[in-house]
Amino acid sequence: MAYEKKIGTDNPGVILILIDQSGSMSDAATDGRAKAEHAALAVNRLIYEIQEASQSGSTIKPRCMMGVVGYGAQVGPVANGMIDDLAANPKRVDRIRKKESDGAGGLVEVDFNMPIWVDPVAENGTPMAEAFTEAHRVLSSAWLPSHPDSFPPIVINITDGVPNDKKAAEAQARTLMSLQTSDGNLLLFNVHISDNKQAAETALPSSGSALADDYARFLFEISSPLPDSLLAEAAKVGFNPQPGARGFVFNATPESLIKLLTFGSSGLR
Repeated sequence: MAYEKKIGTDNPGVILILIDQSGSMSDAATDGRAKAEHAALAVNRLIYEIQEASQSGSTIKPRCMMGVVGYGAQVGPVANGMIDDLAANPKRVDRIRKKESDGAGGLVEVDFNMPIWVDPVAENGTPMAEAFTEAHRVLSSAWLPSHPDSFPPIVINITDGVPNDKKAAEAQARTLMSLQTSDGNLLLFNVHISDNKQAAETALPSSGSALADDYARFLFEISSPLPDSLLAEAAKVGFNPQPGARGFVFNATPESLIKLLTFGSSGLR
């Protein structure tokens, strides 16, 4: 059965995040903050958590490659490198507030030093097809030739808008999903961030027939079915996936965005 390779220093994995940086990402999400802020915060948190999971004593082991590609006014890398290199080279460290367990079933806010690799950006259109093409180029030329037997690459696309060319985006997504290692095909997950407080969130659906619109169904169709190993991880973080579920969340809240990134990268921890 595929998707069973163990991730480690001798057999690292890779996760590539595509972030929609189009002008509409400056719009407020359901909690009032800009969608671009939510996307950047979630990605920074993910990189940091993988860094923590890769640490042994004072050493951060090179257990995985992390890449972030932004697409808006241009398409290109925002952050890229083995996790130990990224950990040593954030843009800066910001003092933020975050919620932690108080040990008694509640949450408390604490000050926290958060390394920053990705800043919020929102400008121009939505060249999603070009982002998928760039992901294919990076993985097929720089990763897969030297890691043919690794856990398959994971690509997570965070977006809020309609691609400039839907037909081209679908074609490039399917080309991207055709990449594979001996352990299975690349996994492409999509998460949609919305400013629509009335539309219901749909997480990890097994069918696209009940989704809100053609764009939602488009993202569902270009999302990979979840292998059994990730179905279990999705349940651990609070999702309720059914057989046939795909890696797609429509109208995601900030909390679900973080959950999607958390379970989607679980194989790299």
